[in-house]
Parts: sequence; C-alpha cells; structure tokens
Amino acid sequence: MTSTRSTFRHAWIYTLAAVTGKMISFFLLPFYAHVLQDVGYGVIGMIEASLAFLFTLMSYGVQSAVIRFYHDHPPEERNRVISTGMLQSAAISTLLCVPLMLFSGPLSGALLGDAGLWHLLVLALLGFIFELVGSAASAILLIEQRSVAFSINGLVRLVLGVATSIWFVLVLDWGLFGYFLSGTLTTLVSSAWFVVIAVRRCGMAWDRGIARELFVFQLPLVPGNLASFVSRQAERVLVRYQLDLASVGVLEMGYKFPSLISLMITQPFMKSWNTTRTAMADEPGAPEHIGRVFTWYLLLVVSVGLVIVVNIPAVLRLLTPPEFWNAHRIARVEVLTMILQGCYWHVTFGMYYAKDMRSLSWIRGITSAIKVALSVLFIKLWGLFGAAYSAALIQAIMLFWSAPLAQRKYRIRYEWRKIWLIGITSVLAFVVLITLDLEQFGAYRWLRDVAVPDFGRALAATPLGTWKEGKAITLLLERADVMSDLILRTLLCLPYALLLPTLHYDTRTKTLARLRRLRRR
Repeated sequence: MTSTRSTFRHAWIYTLAAVTGKMISFFLLPFYAHVLQDVGYGVIGMIEASLAFLFTLMSYGVQSAVIRFYHDHPPEERNRVISTGMLQSAAISTLLCVPLMLFSGPLSGALLGDAGLWHLLVLALLGFIFELVGSAASAILLIEQRSVAFSINGLVRLVLGVATSIWFVLVLDWGLFGYFLSGTLTTLVSSAWFVVIAVRRCGMAWDRGIARELFVFQLPLVPGNLASFVSRQAERVLVRYQLDLASVGVLEMGYKFPSLISLMITQPFMKSWNTTRTAMADEPGAPEHIGRVFTWYLLLVVSVGLVIVVNIPAVLRLLTPPEFWNAHRIARVEVLTMILQGCYWHVTFGMYYAKDMRSLSWIRGITSAIKVALSVLFIKLWGLFGAAYSAALIQAIMLFWSAPLAQRKYRIRYEWRKIWLIGITSVLAFVVLITLDLEQFGAYRWLRDVAVPDFGRALAATPLGTWKEGKAITLLLERADVMSDLILRTLLCLPYALLLPTLHYDTRTKTLARLRRLRRR
C-alpha cells in the first residue's frame, strides 16, 4: 500500500513551485495594488467570475474524470483515456468560448460597464481554453506521479508569468491589458508543455466510447455546479450593483490571501492524493489509511490557516493602500470557508469512487439556492462582509450533509479524537494570538526600532529603492510597526507544530526516547 510519507512527498513537490510563485506574487502585490487600484481589481474580479461560470460547465473537471476512468480501463486502453480527454477538452472549451468572443463587446459592457474593455475578455477566454486543454493533458503526469516534471512546469510558468507581468504592467505601463496578456501567454506556454508530453506518451487517438464515459461522468454535475456558480458569484454581482465596482475590488482582495490555502495546500495535495486513493481504495486497510491521511491534511491546512488569520490585518496594511485594509474581516471568514472546502473534497470521496455524481449535484444545487437567498439577506444586513458569512455557512452545510452520504458508498475510518484535538486547539490558538499585546515583548520593540529600519535602508541601495522615487522603501519604513507585528505573530504561530508528536505515533515515540536520553545525561 502506498505510504502516507509518499503521498506527502509528492504533495510537497507539487506545492514547492506554487509556494515560490505565490511568494513572488505577493512581492508584486503592492505594485499591482497601487497601479491597478481598487477599480482595476474589481475588473479582474468580474472577469474571473465570468470564467468561473465556464469552469462549472466543465463539471467536476476533465482531469479528475480522466484519472477516475484511467484506473477502470485495461492497460492497453489507458493511453486513449488521456488523449480522448485532452481532445474532448479542446473541443468543448472552444465551442463555449468562440461565441462569447464574438459578442465580447456587449458582454464587457454588461459585466464591466465599459464595452471598450472587450479585449480583456477575449484574452481571458483564450487563457481559459489553453488552461482546460493543459489540465487534461497534465493528468498523465499526476497518474504516473511524475511530480518533479509537473512542478518544473510550474516553476517555468512562474518565471515567465512574473517576468511578463513586470514588463507589461510596470515597465510598459499597459495596466489591465498587460495583466491579462501576461496571464494568457503564460498559460499558453505551460499548456503547450503538458500537451507535448501527453502526445509523446499517449498519442492523439480518439475513442468515442471513452469520450461518452467522460461526458456521462461529468454531465450530472452540470446543474449543481451551475447553481453553485450562481450562489458563489451572486455575492460579487450583488456587491457590484448594490454597492459599486470598487467594493468588488475590496472583496477580491479579502478573498486573495485565503485562496493560498487552496492554491498551496489543497490543490497540490489532491494532485498527489486523488489518483493514489483511487488506485488503492480496494486494498486491505485502505479505509484506515485514507482516514489517517485526512488527519494529516487537516493539521496541515489548519496550521497554514492559523498563520493567515492571525497576520492578515498586518499583511494588508503592509502591502496595500488604505482602501483595502478593512478586507481582513472578509479574509478571516474566507479562511474558514477554504478549510471547509478542502475537507469537502476529502469526505466526498465515496461518491466520487462510486461515480455517484448525481447526489453531489443535488447537494450543490439545493445549497446553492439557499446561498443566493442568504447572500441577499446577509449583504443587506452586513454589507460587504455578508458575502463572506454566507459562503462559510453554506460550505459547512455542504460538508456535513454530503459526508454521511459518501460514507454509505465507501466507509472511511476517520480518527475522530485527533480531528477534535486539531479543531479545539486551533480555535484556542487563534483567540490567544489575535488578542496578544506585542508591546510587552522586547523582541517586538527591537524589530520595530532596529531590525526593520536597517532592512529598509539596505533595500534603498537596490533597484527597488528607485522605483517611483523610493515609494516602496518609504512605505516600509513608515510601517515598521506593522512589519514587526507580522514577523513576531508568525513566529508565535510556530509552537502549534508541537501538536505533531501528539498525533503521529512514530514522532511521539522518537520524541519521548530523546527526552529520556536527555534526562539520563
């Protein structure tokens, strides 16, 4: 049976490129925030919401469908599963996007209030086609656990994306056009990489029977996913028309940092784990192993979430203009939503394995209808923050509704004592860390008065010191207290890792043995 260590090793490799990419993206965040402003972020948010609609039509995702059916077919047919999924993605995404490109002017006027921004929508749609085809082609790397090759692609995408973003947005000053052009070109190169590998490995054969299986697998999810899309994106539309486009920008900023949980933890982890758990599900001891991996995933995702919720006010004050600072309330609720969403993809494995997409669709459809009503009510009651509250509540309902149904299809042996321990200790740690007065610590005063100012003066000697007459350095020095708060609270989150020996038998045994040896000395 595949070991837990192997699963985490591959997940770590998948995560490495994503983490590096996000760290550099955060370095660019203050530049984007000052160049694009809140209205620019609002445009980005509305276009990304539109693309999310198209992703719902692709249902569960052709990559997941390919992985599921790859293991059902005999070895001599498996290459055709990959090639058929890739060709099917290209055909469906093109059929969806070409009509939208032809009417991009009116669509841009309706979504963004400016028909002259049609070219941004066209670039985003092209990127969508490239992304879907590349996602289907990349399934072969995930199935074969070629995590290094997969992550090298991510690093190339990172370097190209950052380089083109800096050149188009900051150097050439192309604004939103440069932002979307960079994304489309980067996606094209990344997807071409995956397609070349898939074609060399699997060929370009089309199999009508496999195409039908993939289509039938995804089709039942379309109604539920459409309803889910409406419910999730309704909050943006409601904020757009009840408040203004700038408020959508603030909402997007609040959602930006919690999305790290999905981008850096859940998605990379599932790239490794989804194909592994599918292949091993019928082996002896698999239900216990799958439950044990969920415990480790939960500890990991909660640890990252704790760092984000504790530090998000300082991060926003450090990296963004004042109009974004109040988004920390949205971000904290969204962290909870992202954790619940990650758990949802784990606990619904039984339905996925049994190919019971219809039940998943019903759950998503009903909860989505409820969410639209809640969004209207909550945004009316709490304004911009009501959107985040409704999302968290509905995600919790989806999780606790679907889990028992999935257990009937495939019973996973969860480690409930450890799960409760993670939940209770994380809440306690959160309460302590956000209420802690750092002024009483000498380390905080040293960081604020000595370390951060010295670091700022060192940066002034780099090219960053000349950008917009040293504005970035000035902001850093003016916000030395915020930077110090961020560093110290992050360090104070680290003791949460002491929970590890409690949960892991081997680690606990080794730790106790070392303590005994120290006592004898």
